[in-house]
Amino acid sequence: MTGPVADTEDAPLDLDAYRHHLLLLKSMHCARPVIHQGLQQFIKALTLNGSGGSIDMIVYLSGKRDGVDGREILIKPSNNNGASDGPETEN
Repeated sequence: MTGPVADTEDAPLDLDAYRHHLLLLKSMHCARPVIHQGLQQFIKALTLNGSGGSIDMIVYLSGKRDGVDGREILIKPSNNNGASDGPETEN
């Protein structure tokens, strides 16, 4: 049996990457467009893979056969009259 996880063990290793992954997931879940190569596109699927000490995300966009590195996707700021339900990012 295990006990509760200490706060320090529950923190992401790379906070910026973690936030970007969350925003990608939210964009997919809420059907929000993202930007890839200057074009608005929608996320069809996401995969997460452990890569050494980090997590890599592959993003599959609607109409594209191959996945792209999640770091290549820009999150489009939400248009909800200034109200924010989380941090937005551009990379």
